[in-house]
Amino acid sequence: MKIRRLLSNKISNETEYRELVEELLVASTAYHTLDAPVISDADYDEGMRALTVVETMHPEWKINHSPTMRVGGPLRDGFKKVTHPRRMMSLEDAFSTEEVQAFFERLKMELPGGFIVEQKIDGLAVSVRYRDGRFTQAATRGDGETGEDVTQNVATVKNIPLMLDATLVPTEFEVRGEVYLPEASFQKLNADRLAAGEAPFANPRNAAAGSLRQLDPKVTAGRDLRFFAYGIGMDGAPPVATQSALHEFLRRLGFSTPEFHLVDTIDHLAPVIEKTIAARGELGYDIDGLVIKLDSFAAQEAAGFLTRTPRWAIAYKLPAQEKTTILEKVDWQVGRTGVVTPVARLKKIELMGTMVENATLHNIDEIERKGLYLGAEVFVRRAGDVIPEVVSAVQTLDLSAIAPEQRIVAPVECSECATPLTRDADKVALRCPNPVCPARVVESIIHFASRKGFNIDGLGDKQVEFFHEKGWLKSVGDIFRLKDWSMWLMGQKGWGEKSVYNLLDAIEKAKTVKFQNMLFALGIPEVGEFMAGELAKRFTLDELMRATEAELLTIDGVGGVVATAIVEYFGNEVNRREVERLLAEGVTIVYPEKVAFDATLAGLSFVITGELSKPRDEFKQLIESKGGRVTGSVSKKTSYVLAGTDPGSKLDKAKELGVPVLDEAGFNALLQRTDTEGGA
Repeated sequence: MKIRRLLSNKISNETEYRELVEELLVASTAYHTLDAPVISDADYDEGMRALTVVETMHPEWKINHSPTMRVGGPLRDGFKKVTHPRRMMSLEDAFSTEEVQAFFERLKMELPGGFIVEQKIDGLAVSVRYRDGRFTQAATRGDGETGEDVTQNVATVKNIPLMLDATLVPTEFEVRGEVYLPEASFQKLNADRLAAGEAPFANPRNAAAGSLRQLDPKVTAGRDLRFFAYGIGMDGAPPVATQSALHEFLRRLGFSTPEFHLVDTIDHLAPVIEKTIAARGELGYDIDGLVIKLDSFAAQEAAGFLTRTPRWAIAYKLPAQEKTTILEKVDWQVGRTGVVTPVARLKKIELMGTMVENATLHNIDEIERKGLYLGAEVFVRRAGDVIPEVVSAVQTLDLSAIAPEQRIVAPVECSECATPLTRDADKVALRCPNPVCPARVVESIIHFASRKGFNIDGLGDKQVEFFHEKGWLKSVGDIFRLKDWSMWLMGQKGWGEKSVYNLLDAIEKAKTVKFQNMLFALGIPEVGEFMAGELAKRFTLDELMRATEAELLTIDGVGGVVATAIVEYFGNEVNRREVERLLAEGVTIVYPEKVAFDATLAGLSFVITGELSKPRDEFKQLIESKGGRVTGSVSKKTSYVLAGTDPGSKLDKAKELGVPVLDEAGFNALLQRTDTEGGA
């Protein structure tokens, strides 16, 4: 080791500084990863002190893989955005082995190599990048395409290597995984916060996310975060052939990876689930499920991807944990669409690391079906480990024998505006029909300003409620006139000059918005995040406001209910005026790159089977680009089956049902005919 020589001389240039960094990193890896120390603790401590002094005197020399990053750097101004070289995908969820089986059966392909079953860590997904084996950058998952730069904070996570064996990895190397907080560290953190008079974190995941997004990396360094690696984000051939081998490769590099099992078939998944559930409470960290993947990377590549999810991996959500508590009260909340929903107010309990005192009850029919009444002892669970839900009363009673004061009765008028409530066509949901109901207005503005909408930082639930009470926010368009009230706002409790200017700055920045975000923000019935994205690909705002139901139905995924909702929304004069006001206030829409599209196959559905002259995906993309749909199985609703050689059982099914079968020549003839006729 050269560290004694370096320490005996004063570090006088950047080269010597970098040599000291490398020596300390080697020593750290030998001690923490290999359990084979190469220098004494005293020498290591002396080296760290010397490094700190040098970096203080020459901050321009400091590099991201310096071991001093472990203790945190200077306070940050904010988090800049980072574009991921490859999208960080999310996973489709399954709640039974049957759903997992059906998911992989949809691939309609041989599945060599079996499956790997990994723990699904309940933390925050991040990517960690290296250049020449040296840590350079880290970013959160964000929306999958763009995340936040959390380099300084991730560098403080002590089990993330700052240096890798450069002979084992390519020049540019990215590791993906989950930052989490161990249960013991979570309990200590909350005890410290309570002792300091601060509110405790609700659960370890929230604590991990809050710790990683600290503007002061020194705070992050004191939170004892940990990291599990589970993948790589590099282009080109992976360094190994399977996901299970990747675990061994990552561990060899110095990373921790989650526990995993290999199974030949999904039939062998049940014992793994049972074992996981039995051991869940003893892990020392939270998991919210299992991830089942094709083990072979070649099989993964053949399976491919959907827009946001891989076709070769699915998340199995573990059964929700249940506890009992007392149903003390029921409130009826009015949402932005006017639907009135009962909410249970419970005697507070801890459920899977979260303090629960509210839970959904859905509607009055569900309340009666579950036999609920005020004062009842009830079972509560977190459905999908997320939403608290009242399952049923512990003791089933004849509700007619319950005292009148304990019965739960549906309201007849809105608690916010006293408007008589109506029932939807399904006779289940109660609705406040008043479009200017204060509760509906507030919820609409909160939805508009949310992350998936205009993403206005600093305009959350409490702020919207406050501004609405003041009379400053009566509609979403009023958001962009809040600057008119800035002088009055500065005089309000909790609002100083800086916080007011920060909010106004966030509102000004939000004026430039992606079209899909704007569509989501408007709160059009039946138009969620995904549908907003699909509409944004095909229409401009003017085109969408004029679109007919027939035009909307040419889009895959748009059915009659959705098409009617969109046409009715823009046919409403109040809604049109609000949209026009947003544009008048300076909202600028950023449109996605237009997708070439025609409707020559609109309304037609296809099943593709057998070997064709080109990959099936190319035929699928061609059909969808012309407005058609491609499904995986033949039914009476199938318009055509496109069959190549060795078509298998799908051809037999088509003949049985009388579905027309096309070979490639027939398919090309159909395209020519529909192009000539201007549509199918």
